[in-house]
Amino acid sequence: MSRHVGTPGQWRDWISYFPALVRLEPAVRETLLDNSFEVRLSAGETGFREGDACNNFILRIEGWSRIQRLSSNGREVLLYRVGPGDSCVLTTSCLLGVAHYPASSVAETELREVAIAGSAFRRLLNGSDVFRHFVFEHYGRLLSDMIALLDELKFRRLDARLADLLLARTADGDVLEDTQTRIATDLGSTREPVGRILKHWERQGWIALARGRIEVCQREALTALAADM
Repeated sequence: MSRHVGTPGQWRDWISYFPALVRLEPAVRETLLDNSFEVRLSAGETGFREGDACNNFILRIEGWSRIQRLSSNGREVLLYRVGPGDSCVLTTSCLLGVAHYPASSVAETELREVAIAGSAFRRLLNGSDVFRHFVFEHYGRLLSDMIALLDELKFRRLDARLADLLLARTADGDVLEDTQTRIATDLGSTREPVGRILKHWERQGWIALARGRIEVCQREALTALAADM
């Protein structure tokens, strides 16, 4: 469960994390601050579940979460991830359409975010050009990212996408601590084909595998493969 920290109106410095909102009209700014509150989650906690009512517009300050749903055969499917500075496409669309969540959100790390009451969100969306531009700029960018992800799933080879993932998640070091099952889910695949590719790379000396751990040994080889469309 999410943990509210304080009550609406008490946390009044969060706008500084979103430079585009600094230009808000003074009255709109006060309305926004009076109708928002801080939320914190620990890694592994659920932010919302499929079927939940959507009551607040969320803006992420710190941390990462996964937006996912279960397929008809019970397999977890990652839709996208939400990180610092982001809003959530599903949250925005559910608030605009007064709909329930069609997926769930799970914290990957500790999270800190701001929740804006849905009633205030709709009121400000209609009454403030600055706020409306901010919301739809985020919505359009994240929607474009989702379309790009669908294109990758349809047109790009799994080994190239896996190489990209390993390179991105070891950018600050050579070791990724994650399970092959979770990696496969993030790629829209299953563990078996991902495991076969990783074993092949291990035999070539590109990576070293251990339980819940992948060490990248040949970044140049993975970079060349990732560039092979």
